[in-house]
Parts: sequence; C-alpha cells; structure tokens
Amino acid sequence: MQAYPLEYVQHNLPLVFLSGLGERQDHTGATSSTQENGTRIVTGSAECSGDRARQLLDQLLVLDGSKQPWNAQALPGPSSTLKWRMRTIGRTFSLPARKAAPLPHSPNLERLSSSPQRSTELHSPLSPQSPGSPIYPDGVFTPSWFAKHQRQVPALLIAFFNISADEDSAQNEQIQIDINAIRTALGVSGFKTRIAAVLMSDRSILRAPELGDRLTAIRRATTLDTKTGLFFMPPMSSQAEIATYVQTMLTALQPLAVEYYRDLTKHARRKKIRGAPAGTSTTPVDGGAHALSTPGWNARYEVKQGVFAELRQEMDVAERHYSAALEELFGSDGVLEATPSWSPRWDEARLLCDVVALRVLRCELWSELTTSAVISWTNYKARMRDLVDRRGKGTQTYSWHAWETRWAEIMAQLIQRAAVPAFRPALNRANEDSSELVALALYAPAEKTNVATERLPPFHLLHHPGYWLRLAVGSARARWLVALAILEEDRTPPGQSPASAVANRANNYDTFLASDPHEEYPLAKGHGYDHIADISRLTDEAIREFALRSQGRVVDRLNFDLAQQLAAAERFPAALDRLLPVWEECTWRDDDWDDLVVPLLTLLHDCARRCGNVEVHVATAWELLSLSSPTGSDGLLEYLRSSWPKASNVAVRFEDRQRYSPLTARFAFGHFETHVGDSIGCQLTLCSQAPSDTPPLTLSEVTMTIGSHKTITITNKRKQIPSSDGSVLHDFTDVASGNADGSLVLEADLRLPPNQKRIYGFRLSFKEAGLLRLQRLSLRFGDERFIIEHTYSNPNLVRGASSLVQSGDVLEERPLPYADATAVTVLPKPPKLRLVVHGLPQQYYLNEVIILELELVNDEAEAVDATATASAAISEDRTAAVRWQGGEDNGRELEIGMLDASASRRASLQMTAPLEPAVCTLALEVKYTLRSDPSTPLSKTMDVEVSVVAPFEATYTFGPLLHSDPWPSYFAAHPKDTEGQPEGITQRWRQNSLLRSFAADALLIRAVRLVKAGDIPDTECLMLDPTTFEEHLLEPEHDMQVQSEFTTRKLSFDDRRPTSLNLMLHVDWSRGQDAETVTAILEVPRLNLPSSEPRVLCTAANDVSGEHGLTLRYHIENPSGHFLTFALTMEANEEFAFSGPKYRTLSLAPISRVCVQYILLVHDDGDEAVDGRGNGRWIWPVLQVVDSYYNKALRIHSGENGVRVDGKGRLGVLVTELDE
Repeated sequence: MQAYPLEYVQHNLPLVFLSGLGERQDHTGATSSTQENGTRIVTGSAECSGDRARQLLDQLLVLDGSKQPWNAQALPGPSSTLKWRMRTIGRTFSLPARKAAPLPHSPNLERLSSSPQRSTELHSPLSPQSPGSPIYPDGVFTPSWFAKHQRQVPALLIAFFNISADEDSAQNEQIQIDINAIRTALGVSGFKTRIAAVLMSDRSILRAPELGDRLTAIRRATTLDTKTGLFFMPPMSSQAEIATYVQTMLTALQPLAVEYYRDLTKHARRKKIRGAPAGTSTTPVDGGAHALSTPGWNARYEVKQGVFAELRQEMDVAERHYSAALEELFGSDGVLEATPSWSPRWDEARLLCDVVALRVLRCELWSELTTSAVISWTNYKARMRDLVDRRGKGTQTYSWHAWETRWAEIMAQLIQRAAVPAFRPALNRANEDSSELVALALYAPAEKTNVATERLPPFHLLHHPGYWLRLAVGSARARWLVALAILEEDRTPPGQSPASAVANRANNYDTFLASDPHEEYPLAKGHGYDHIADISRLTDEAIREFALRSQGRVVDRLNFDLAQQLAAAERFPAALDRLLPVWEECTWRDDDWDDLVVPLLTLLHDCARRCGNVEVHVATAWELLSLSSPTGSDGLLEYLRSSWPKASNVAVRFEDRQRYSPLTARFAFGHFETHVGDSIGCQLTLCSQAPSDTPPLTLSEVTMTIGSHKTITITNKRKQIPSSDGSVLHDFTDVASGNADGSLVLEADLRLPPNQKRIYGFRLSFKEAGLLRLQRLSLRFGDERFIIEHTYSNPNLVRGASSLVQSGDVLEERPLPYADATAVTVLPKPPKLRLVVHGLPQQYYLNEVIILELELVNDEAEAVDATATASAAISEDRTAAVRWQGGEDNGRELEIGMLDASASRRASLQMTAPLEPAVCTLALEVKYTLRSDPSTPLSKTMDVEVSVVAPFEATYTFGPLLHSDPWPSYFAAHPKDTEGQPEGITQRWRQNSLLRSFAADALLIRAVRLVKAGDIPDTECLMLDPTTFEEHLLEPEHDMQVQSEFTTRKLSFDDRRPTSLNLMLHVDWSRGQDAETVTAILEVPRLNLPSSEPRVLCTAANDVSGEHGLTLRYHIENPSGHFLTFALTMEANEEFAFSGPKYRTLSLAPISRVCVQYILLVHDDGDEAVDGRGNGRWIWPVLQVVDSYYNKALRIHSGENGVRVDGKGRLGVLVTELDE
C-alpha cells in the first residue's frame, strides 16, 4: 500500500480534537493551504498542565485506533463502541475553508459582454466545480478530501479547562467566553462539528459545594447539556479511575459523532441525487469545457457515503457504497471507459479504483467475510486485466506485473492489519489446563453461508499472508524478466535521447505507479529500480509467514528461487548465503525430489566455486556424482586438484542421509544369532551409482564398528581383477582376528567402477553375550589434500536384505530369512552339564514333604566346579520352602565342588507342599566354570512343575445330641466353688463327616480329629475324645464315615446370643505303613449354634419287659427366658402300639427341660435294619410338638445313637433284638 497516497489507504476513524491538554508531535498534523484561508479559533484560557492533565491525555490517546488492527476488537471496551482518531491542538487553531474563493472579474467587461450571467454559487475548494481544485473540471477524487476529514475537520472538539474552588468569578467568565467563542467560530466556518467541554477541578463538589453553582452558571451561559456537552472531572487517584472516566465520557459523546457523519451522509446523498453539473462556468486553457460525467459524479458521492459509513464503523454499509462506486467507474459509460487512456485522468481513475477495491476488501475482512474477500480480490484482478488489455497497453508490460505485485502485497498487508481471528495463535482447547499454543492455521474456514450452499475451490479460501506474498514474489520476478527485455534505446535517459524517441517511449510503455523505462532498467548499473531488493524483501516477508506455520518445504523453495534470482544478477555471495541453509536442512533428499536437488546442487556448486568456498564445492561435487557428472571425463580427485590447485587438508564429513552419496553400502550378518566363541559370517556390499561415463571411484578405507569395541577395517590395495560388468566377491572367511580385542584389519581392492558391486565376506567371533549391532559404517575417499568421509550410523540405511554366494562362475543372490540383518544375538556358550530328575510322580498332596532326586551329569570335556541353587514359586508373590539334604547349611544352595568329565553326582531336594492346591514351579540352576577358563561363568537351568492337589474332600451333617447333665433349677443350690467357671447350659453336638478320597493311590488313614479353628468368645467348647480309631486303607474314589462329638457352654448364664463355631477336620494319613504321616486339614463350614430356641430331642431304650418293649423319650427344652406352651399329639401307627397320652398340653417354665415318655410295643412287620449289636428294624413314630403361641411345629432331632432323621424329616427308631 506504500505506492498509494497515505490518505487513500488509511483506515477512516472519527476525528476528535483535544484542546487545552497541550500538543504532541505524533498527533499534530501539518497545516494545509485551505486551513490558512479558513476560520481561526482563538481562546484565552491557559492550557491544563500537571500530572493529572498528562495522565488524562495518555488515557485519551490509548483509545486512538489509528495504529490498531483493523477489526472491531482492537481496542478496549465493547465491540459496539467507536474507535477514534485523536489529535491534540493548542488554544489557537484553524479550520479549512468550506467554500472556495470567488473568481476575480471586471465589472466593465461583464457589462459589455453579451454572454449569459454566470453562476455565482460557490463550491468546496476540493470540488471539480471549483476552478482552483486539483481535479477541476472532470476529476473524480483527490486525496486531499480524505485528509480534510482525517486531519483538519473534526467530528468532536473537546476543550479542557481548569476550574478551581479558590478562584473568583473571573475564571467562570473566561471559560464561558472561550466556549462561546468556539461555538461561534464553528458556526461561522460552516462545519457542524460538535463541541464538548471538560472542567477539571482540584476538589470534588462534596468538599466544595460552591462548585455546583459555578457549574450551573457555566451550563446556562453556554447552553451545553451536562450529559453530552459539559463534563466535570473531580480529582482522581488512580489510572484505572481516569481510564473509566474517559471511557464513560467518550461513550456519551459517541451518538454526537455518529449524528455528525449521518448529516454529512445525507448531504452527500442530496448532492448525488441533484446530479452532475451541465457544464463549467469557465473555459479551460485547452479551449474545451469538459465537466465531470454523471457516472463519475455518482462514483464520487458513493465513495463519500462509503467513507462516512466507515467513519460510523458501519462496515457493511460502507462495503455496499464502495462496490457501487466500482460499478460506476467500470460501467460502459464510466470514467474508465470514457476517458482516453493517455490522459492523466485515466491514471487517476485507475488509482481511485484500486483504492476503492482495497476498501472493499478491508470492510469484508472487518466483518470476517474471508471467502468473500478472496472472491472480491480475484474478480477485481480479472476485471482490471480485461480493462488494461482493452484500453491500456496490455498486460505484458512491466507496469502490469508491478500492479499484480502490488495487488497481491496489498492483500497480505490487509490480512496482517485486520488480524483475522483464524490466523491468531490460540490455546490448546483439548486440555483446559494447558498453556500450549495450537499451530497457526494455514487458511481461514469458509463462512457458514458459503459452506451451506456450495463447495468452494481451495483458492477461494483466505490463506495466510505468506500465500499472497508468494504471489507477489512471482509477479515481481515476472516484472524483472520483462524489464530485462526493454530495448537499449529506451533505456537512455530523456536528456540523452531525441524528443521523438521520448514521445514514442511514452506511447509504448505503461508507467502507471511504475518507473520510466530508463529507470526500470537503466544502462548504468546501480542507478535504477532495484528489482532484486524488491524480490528479496517480498521473499523474506513470505518466508517469515511460512516459517511461523512450520511450512518448511515452502520456505526452502522460496529461498532456492531467490538464490536463482541472485545468481542471475551475479550476486553470488548473497545467493550462497541463501542456498547453504536449504542445502543443509531441506527434506528434498528424504522425499527423493531429485528434480529440485539437482538444480540446487548445481547452483550451489557454481556459487561455491565463484565465492572460494572449498568445502562446499567439494561436498557438492561428491553429491552431484550420484545424480549427474560434474567432473566430465576426469576423475573426482583430478577435478578437485585442477579446481583448487593450492588447497590442502580439506576434509568433508557427512552423516547418514545428510548428503547424497554416489556409493551405497549394505551389511548383513550370516545368521541372526550365534554363541560366544563361535564364528559367524558377515558380508559387506559396495556399489557405485555414479554415471556410466565417469571414471571408477577408489575408496581409501572402509571402517565398520560392531557393538562398542569391535572394529573391522578394509584398506585399499590394488589387485589385478579381471574386468567384469557384474559383481566381484572378495572372500576373507579364512582370515582370523588380528588384535586381542577381536578387531579385524583386511586389505582389498576398493576400486568401484560405475554400476558395479564389490562384495567383501569375512567371519567374526565374539567373547561377550548380548545383542550386538552395526553401530557405524564409514566410507573414506581421497588423499592427503582432499578427504571425503561418509558415515552411516542409522542401520536402516545399510541393512542388507540378501547375501551373495559363489555358485560356479556366477554369484547367486539369496534372500535373508530374518528382518534385521545388521544385528546379531550372541548367546552365552551352551552348557553341557545335564540335570536329571528321578522318580517324579504325577501328583503330590497338600502339606506333604516332597523329596526329589536330582542327578548332575558332566558332559563337558573337562572338569567343572559347580554350585546348585533351587527355588520354588507357587505364584508371582508366593514361594515354597525348599532345601538341599546333605548340604552344609541345609539351605537353597548346594556346593557340588569339582566334578570330573563324564562324572555324575546325586542330590536330594526337599520341598514342603503348600496348604492349598497349586502348581509349584521348581527352578533349578547350576552355575559352574571350566577348569581351563575359570573367568567365564556358565549356567544350566531347569524348571520342574510339581502339581499339588487335595487328597480328600468331605461332606458334613450336623445335629444336636442329648447331654445327660441336669439343667439348673431354682430349688437346687449352686456350689460356691464354681466362681469363674462357665454358667450356661451344656449342649452336646454331633458332626458326621463323609470322607472321600481323590488321590491316585490308596492312602492309609491313621486318625481323624475334629479341632477348633481358634478361640470362641464367651463360649466354652470341648471336643470329646473319640472312641478308638482303627486304621483304614481308603481306596481311590471310595468313602468312609467319621463321627465326632463336642459340647458347648456359655460362660454367662444370661448370654442368649447364638454361637458361631469354626472347626477343622484333621486327617492323618500316609502313603504306606512305614511312610511318614501327613496331616491333611479340611475346613468345616461355619456353624451357627442357637442358644435360646426351644428344641425336641428323642432317645430310645429297650428297658421294659416284653419281647418288643421300647421306651421312647422326648426331651423338650426351653432355654429361653419365656413361658412356653406346647401341644403334643402322638399319631397312631400300624407298626407299633404305644402307651402314653394321645394328646396333651405341656407348659414349660423358662430355662427348663421336660421329658415325655412313651412305651411302644412293636409289631412283627417293619423296615429291616442291621445294627452292630444284632438284627433289627426301623419304625417311624410321629409326634407332633406345636408351639401354642406361634402355632409352629418343632422339628424333632435325634438325641443319641439308635434314632435318626431321614432326608424327608421323619424320625426313625432302631428296634434291635439282643442276642441271647
């Protein structure tokens, strides 16, 4: 935008004059000639000074938007508030003349003249109707009109006055005089500028009430409104308070400014409707009268209305007026079509078109209509191209390319000045707590209206400024190329050329906002337009934008293109400076963009030679050998010696793909793994990719580093090798390592003809185990004067995928069966000591002591010194106890000592099985060393899985039994020596266990015991000694019945809570009669024993006379503290007859037990049963015991042996016949 007048491209803001706060150079404009003839305003009050006045002025200037971004959010405050242009003035200042001065005339001549009376109406000094105007008579616009509203005529005039509570009425009178003088002068000037006054007091009205009366007097004398014209400023203590005051004051004055520009808009609309003048009142010098045409007149006032809308910051309205002005200018009857292209007015119209189009773009960017701005930019460019092609001198001129450069740069500058929100750095919204900035956007998304209606092409999206600057660079480059084609006779200055040539030159060349031909490309260098400086400036600006968005490839291309232009201009040092960063950091090599790399290397190679940079010249010559032939028919060394005859000790080193190389190297191990001490084959393949017309390349040395220490070096030694067009294999597999650390030094022919391979095979051995990898591979070329070394540290660049094997007279390529051929796994030397476990059964059982027999057999060729270690793991966090039998400390480690070759030794390992089923992993490790090499440790490991299972499972039945002890009675005295002993009722219980074997072998059951699993609070539990237990051999999948009894008694007589009992069943077993006894522990489900519930127990005894007499006793217990009543009913039965009550009611006192007896006479028939005492049968008497209160039947339990309850809940009594 620098090519246009500043007034044309400035952002229009409402102008505010600040009078009485002093003047500042940055905000004071120059005085124009129209101001000298205008109205002068003079006031007599002294200027406000001091810190408070300076702080107030600073806060006012903060709201000056002339240097702020061109958007609605640039300044503090709401987005609806206006942005201002502040200008400080003194107490005396001048306004420009509103009307032009009348033309001088002679009364005598007018009386004699017969011509009609001239119009006496006066117009603005800047109007095309005023003879003194720079655009008289047919011009459309002048930049002075913009300057008038931006620097000379304010919308608001704010006058500041000091008012003191200590002063007399003279100060009031002076303030009133000055305010009225300003108002009078503004009325005389004809401008409708609004005025406001600010009275700055040293006291507040609360502290000086008399100030209120003085303010009222000033308001009445000046007729200023206290809300929008007269402001009182009391003392303020902080900057924030002053800033708030300023913001509030300007917010109140904003409607006045808007109203002022609305009045100017109405005036401009009326002038447009009135239409263009029919003719001028005077005759121009050239003899013809040419008034401004109607389209030009309409365009003039459309621009004015657009500017006034922009001053009101109604950007959408301004954009419509500017667009209408463009249509008037470009129309078929417009100024651009009606004005001759050779006329200066045509260039003025083009200039005005550019400015109006620029303002259209600025309005659209202000409104964030990014896609519309791009479309407007493109359409205007196409429209201007068509106009210049039709009416101008065409678009193949340097002037048109200069315009294209300017138009693209304008778009970039507008985007930067508008600070488009899409291109601002933003915080990462994925993480609210993060302060990380998101990468800058490359383009702004399309507006919602465009997205919803159609799919836009990419070039209609608003890209960042770098995109437009790159377009400008291309146009500037095209301008330079066209300038280079200017004829030599046109490059001569006008003073040295004939007049006819100068006139012809004016007709042939378009110089719109461009230099004349003799300045565009002068004969004398350094005196004309510097195209390279312009291209460099635009390129640097574009690079800055692309670099901010991490577009490295575009940055590299821009630098490369600029370097080409610099080299074409023979500025080789500057070109070299541009090329070096691209050469060192660009990604073109990684992307295989040889079409760019070759020109880059060629240009850099030439610039380095011209600038005397030997290292770069040598490096680029090496790189170019892989793509082209920079040396011609000479070898590389001969070429370098001839290019730099005095150079010496020039060393150039590369890393990986940092540079291209004419040589490729591939390395591969013969196998993916080996052992310590064993040799493994390796193969190195070198190939030359130099052009076929270049001489062979001869390396001086090849170095390979494997692991951290091992180095293989191949030095050049010329040998007579038969000429061949294929590959040549050099086999060094019979060469052993030459150094103590295993390094290898070989000699071979390293002469590499173009497009041929050389394969070098050798063998290596390693002394340490681990993963070894090819760390570095270096190719060294040159002599004592020039050294080129290319090192590869990335194994992916030298990894071989196949190996070459000699098969007869040809080399056969065999693919490698593993992926990473540059790495080998070196395993420890394989141990030859064997571990054998004897007699390992299939199963072991819980809590069993396991003994394993381990045999160590030495299959090494010599004696070994060994130590055995054992450990057992049940799970990740549980282990089992193991120990060696016969060791010195019976621990986990066993010193075996020296074991001769082919000898063996046995050892016993003892392990205690866990208490839960599990699979134990027994880890055995034998560490040993050979007698001949005690420094190299070897180890043999073995894992043995031992399965531990439960040998038994049990099912349980539980029930009460009758205890023979009497219950406590109120009539029986308690012994005195029972203090501290249990006081509760003793209850007897029975636990029947059905034990089933799940072992694989028959197990001898030696004993079965029921034991408590911990103490029982508030209860005494006694396990009754079982009867003599006979050992029983339990076969697999067989059962055995075990009965256990115990008693419980509450410690407190008043304790009625139920008792929770945890029991365990201990089964002592062994594998045989002489084997060690093992105790298997089986958990019994938790028992809940009621203490206060009534129950019925049944016992039977053959204690009456008669063959089948049976006494049946029902014991009804009431352990609760309540009186209970039960109804007893004995049902008749065909199996027996009974003596006793058929039905009775029984009441039980608390804590009591009652026995109800029946005598049964058993009939002959009945279920047969067998008892240990003789033959017998079961009868099933039914006695119903019902709680009368709850109407609940009580279940009858078996009270002792001989009575049982079946699965249906029936009570069965065994009737036996005693043997006589």
